Amino acid sequence: MERRGTTNDLDHESRITHHGSRITISVSVMLFDLDGTLIDSKTDLTNSINLMLVDLGRTPLDEATVGSFVGDGVRVLVRRSLTATDPDQQPPDQELHTKGVALMHSHYSGEMLKTTRLYPQVAETLAAFGSKRKAVVTSKEVRFTKIILEHFDIARYFNAIVGGDTTPARKPDPGPVLEAIKQLGGSARETVMIGDSENDVNAGKGAGTFTCAVSYGFRSADDLRVTSPDVLIERFEQLKEFFF
Repeated sequence: MERRGTTNDLDHESRITHHGSRITISVSVMLFDLDGTLIDSKTDLTNSINLMLVDLGRTPLDEATVGSFVGDGVRVLVRRSLTATDPDQQPPDQELHTKGVALMHSHYSGEMLKTTRLYPQVAETLAAFGSKRKAVVTSKEVRFTKIILEHFDIARYFNAIVGGDTTPARKPDPGPVLEAIKQLGGSARETVMIGDSENDVNAGKGAGTFTCAVSYGFRSADDLRVTSPDVLIERFEQLKEFFF
């Protein structure tokens, strides 16, 4: 775990307490990405994409490749997958892309809970932050997000869900983060955005929040360091060491 470059804002600095080389940050609002942050969904996403590709006469992709395509919503995931499996690496036309998205939705409905699991200590850590206002900010559609949160019995910890179909723009645009803050009646200065991708960190920074990257998800610690999150952790429960 480590602390990276903190947002250069006096208001933010006033919420940071220094304990020698260690810091803690006071927040009232906590925003969480879903895939790669709360849940390990890589296998089910990969299987769904590959079922879609087989339906369209394409070659399946390995899990690492599909994982690298995740983070910008299903339409981008499908576009990247179809481009990667095109003989000439050409993006799909509108008709093929639309068909691919529909197939992906259909297959994911049946695959999304087959191997997906919570990362260790997610439920326990969310419970420990019981006094905080919390939301999920994801590029996944709200309907799928609700099903997953309810399946794992963690929906009760969240006051709002902002999905890929909630706002016109998706992360890394700050719009979804700002929408979640608005729904929770908070302010950016008292909020942390937590996620496993560059999009999460950049969306939080754009909205003016603290940012916390997690290195156990779909991106490596080296990938995440480039974005200079305020905090970088290796395990979900380490949130309790940095935020209060």
